[in-house]
Amino acid sequence: MFRFLVLLALLLTHIAPAVAEPQEANSPLRVLMTVGGVGYNTWLVRLLDGNRNIKLVVRDVDDDAIVFSAAALADIDAVLMYHRDNLAEPEERAALLEYVRNGGGVVVLHHAIANYAEWEVWWRDHVGGLYVLAGTEDLPPSQYFYDFSGVARPTSDHPITRRLGAYWRYTDESYDRLWVSNDVTVILSTTAFGSDGRLAWIGSSESNRVVFIQPGHGERVLTDPKYLMLVEDALRWTARD
Repeated sequence: MFRFLVLLALLLTHIAPAVAEPQEANSPLRVLMTVGGVGYNTWLVRLLDGNRNIKLVVRDVDDDAIVFSAAALADIDAVLMYHRDNLAEPEERAALLEYVRNGGGVVVLHHAIANYAEWEVWWRDHVGGLYVLAGTEDLPPSQYFYDFSGVARPTSDHPITRRLGAYWRYTDESYDRLWVSNDVTVILSTTAFGSDGRLAWIGSSESNRVVFIQPGHGERVLTDPKYLMLVEDALRWTARD
């Protein structure tokens, strides 16, 4: 019996390395996160900054006249746009477009879909959507609802939404009556009244790496592990990680 146990121990010693050993983690994603221009909840900044898979660089549009430049984007894996600012200097526009056209990823989060209403190339041809702050004859104003509760369901087996499972219950501010391009690819939807049914999508940019996610306002959603997972997976996918 003793000899058998010794032989078994030797056998397991040789087999063990072939059984799953923890692999070395990938390098943290280098994420440029823009904030400011409107009041925002700081929970997301703090939680992402504490995520060991993400190296966060935060730029506040209220402090920096220029947040996007060739230098600022040179070593960035993905941009997380969380500011709301209806202006963009020519230098910023050129740098952001060059970054996207070269395959750079951008996740447009919540109120950032109201950005750059005067820069139609950005919201029409890249994001594929716009929250209309000041309505016109062609673009009626969008609307929002506080404390909206809904059920989100992935529309396909996409890497961004795969870990959400069959559905995700969430509570947050909702957006409705957005302008949305027919060229977007919807990856997360809801049928709840009071929200645009297209909850997250891949924009119409030729780079195919601009993503919009509608929730992102209040503490309840910003501290939701499933939501944080969704944002991280969106950043990884846009960064082709």
